[in-house]
Amino acid sequence: MDVGRPPPDGPILPSHVNEVCKADPRPIHSPGLWDQSNAKNFLSYALPRLQLQLAVIFFLTQSIYIFLRRFHLSRIVSEILAGIILGPTVLGAIIPNFTETLFPPEGEIYLQLLSKIGFTFFMFLIGVKMDTSLVVKSGKRAWTIGLLSITILVVVALTVSPFMDPIVDINKIGAIKMVIGVQTFSPFPVIACLLTDLKITNTELGRLSLASSLIKDISNTLLGILINYARVGAAGTNVAGMLVLVLYIVFVLTMVFVGRAVFSWIIKQTPEGKPVNGVYIVFVSVAVLLSSIISDNLGIQYHFGPFILGLIVPGGPPLGATLVETFDTFISGLFTPLLLTYCGLKSNLLVVYNLTFISIVWISVFVAAVVKLASTFSLALFCKMPVKDATSLAIIMSTQGVVELAMYHSYRKNSVLDNP
Repeated sequence: MDVGRPPPDGPILPSHVNEVCKADPRPIHSPGLWDQSNAKNFLSYALPRLQLQLAVIFFLTQSIYIFLRRFHLSRIVSEILAGIILGPTVLGAIIPNFTETLFPPEGEIYLQLLSKIGFTFFMFLIGVKMDTSLVVKSGKRAWTIGLLSITILVVVALTVSPFMDPIVDINKIGAIKMVIGVQTFSPFPVIACLLTDLKITNTELGRLSLASSLIKDISNTLLGILINYARVGAAGTNVAGMLVLVLYIVFVLTMVFVGRAVFSWIIKQTPEGKPVNGVYIVFVSVAVLLSSIISDNLGIQYHFGPFILGLIVPGGPPLGATLVETFDTFISGLFTPLLLTYCGLKSNLLVVYNLTFISIVWISVFVAAVVKLASTFSLALFCKMPVKDATSLAIIMSTQGVVELAMYHSYRKNSVLDNP
């Protein structure tokens, strides 16, 4: 699929709205080894090119990780570095037309599709692995840290926001506010992955971190829904805004009650000690993709529905354990790194065209990180936690990961962030 532009006499619309799609005439399949007439141009075929892209990405990410794990660096670092190396920053700058040849614009749609599917199932599996009773059993300390930390961050952001309007260009203010907004998050999947890597999930600090991040994530989601409701109401009518809010509630309640009933029925159909029927696994896979499509069409992040669906799945055998065993290695080992590598691939660190704007972004990120650290640390001390544990909790809750990168990628696709 190619991206074109409207003719000069066509309407000029803002940003990415001008993009139109047209069919890619190039074939999908290569004639293979039997046809030598076009053997040198096998990258012009979509499927061989995609297979080579996946092989190169997998080989490079694993090679970098084997080296960096000696320094106790997370796998996410190697995946982002692989994208930067394959992109215009390193190999694209050293070897002429390297990035354009191996990762041409018309092939982006295939990598994007696979990376989004991988991230969708990654969020679903995170939900399956987590114990939702954490919120119920968390106690006052987790509720205090989770609710008050997001409240403090939102108040600080709303207080600082008016002072930035006269400083930042009107066309860039949305990007700055978006960056600040992303910095306020402490996504539950990111915290869960970090604690799993550190092997402290079952410690008191790990359970408190999980509970606090889950409460904070739920609060962020509710806040986002209310903001969308307000925007729709402001752009249209209060009836339209109320309709959007009702659709959100109906969607979540349908997943909770219908999904739980269906999953319970699947478990009852599975004899004790026997594996879950493959038909049910396929059914759950379709439900994950369907929940992602509905989330996206409701104006929520496309990974919201799969994550909630994963939380509904009863953990442990037979269903939860089978789903993790079936998908975990394939999704976490191949498809999820695609999103991180793709984000690194699309970044060009050699292009800094506006030092003033970049400086404002850096300052905004630094201030937001300091406020997040200080607020969590202060709340932990208020809850009578030891200084050492309060410091560890503040650092854990300030972790950034794949969810934030997915949000940045989504904002870039919607042209809230500029293309390089």
